Amino acid sequence: MKTVLLFLLTLVTIQILVAQPRATAIQPPANRITVMVHPGIELFTVVQLLAGKYPMPNKSAYAKETEAYFAPFANHPAVQYARQLKGVYSDLPELGYCLDNFPAVRIHYPAQTNWYTLNGKDSIQTYMRLCKQFFDDSHFWAFYQQHQTHYAAWAKPVQARLASEGLVTKLDSLYRFRTKASYWTICLDPLNSWGAHAIMPKTLNPRYADRVVYNVGFLHGESTDTSVPTFSLGSESAITVWHEGSHIYTNALQQRYKAEINKLAYLLNETDAGMKRNNIHDWAHCFNENLVRGVVIALLRQYQLPKEARKQAAREVVDDFQYAGDIADVISAQYTGRRTYPDFEQFFPEILAYLARKYPTAESPNQ
Repeated sequence: MKTVLLFLLTLVTIQILVAQPRATAIQPPANRITVMVHPGIELFTVVQLLAGKYPMPNKSAYAKETEAYFAPFANHPAVQYARQLKGVYSDLPELGYCLDNFPAVRIHYPAQTNWYTLNGKDSIQTYMRLCKQFFDDSHFWAFYQQHQTHYAAWAKPVQARLASEGLVTKLDSLYRFRTKASYWTICLDPLNSWGAHAIMPKTLNPRYADRVVYNVGFLHGESTDTSVPTFSLGSESAITVWHEGSHIYTNALQQRYKAEINKLAYLLNETDAGMKRNNIHDWAHCFNENLVRGVVIALLRQYQLPKEARKQAAREVVDDFQYAGDIADVISAQYTGRRTYPDFEQFFPEILAYLARKYPTAESPNQ
């Protein structure tokens, strides 16, 4: 009870401290942020690992226990099916978010997802059913329940840091929601050695459409078989939260302005090394990444030392996200701390207009 009260008091205190006259921030409920190991994502990760179609996890006592427990199921039908899927990437386990109501698992089949495009709708839905079968046959829930104490211990420092830094409240201060703010679910991914990933609940499982969801891995590459996974979000926690959160906050907005965004498709720098490294092959994806990175730079300018914003802007140039700085500039100059626009939704067209004015032709960015 003392821990709960301390967390509530900390969260309320942080909300008061970050309130600024230049930004309208919704005061989130105390239970707004959930940090957990999601059983569905963990299930799909295990199946993909057994299939040899997932990056090897960093060493830990948990990874060793997982390997030992599930090794007898290396040729389960779900694992065999995963081996023959063609469009398999590290973020495929996000399909685990389509499962809920544990342990009496319920599957929600998305109406549309890029995984259908890559593998075929029937193939993905068959795979989802086979993973549900793996859940039953392997007694996955028993394994998951055995580690609840560990999951809870891993979650505590992450939740404490999010509360103490007020990162979600600061993100909301930029978007200025006029409706109820979203709830956040941070999915700790102890078998993920590759990074963080935003999940779109509205697409995958609309029952949770009011949630901002992303997963983050255990990224300690020098760990050993006795290590305990840690998920501190690193020294750049603000960048992670604001980046992944902005993917979800702006998703519907980008869909609404899809035609207007496509008019700027001549700005795609597909041949640049950064685009190839990030598997970006179309303008919608390119703009999406530049937008959220621009938002991060604008927030760094508002809430951290100027040097941090300059460093982040320089990284984006090096990584070939060449419009992130421009987007940050227009946000900082025309939106941050101003009341001309009530919220980011009303302001968004100005970003597109700014890019069109500054870069009227495909050659403009290179001049």
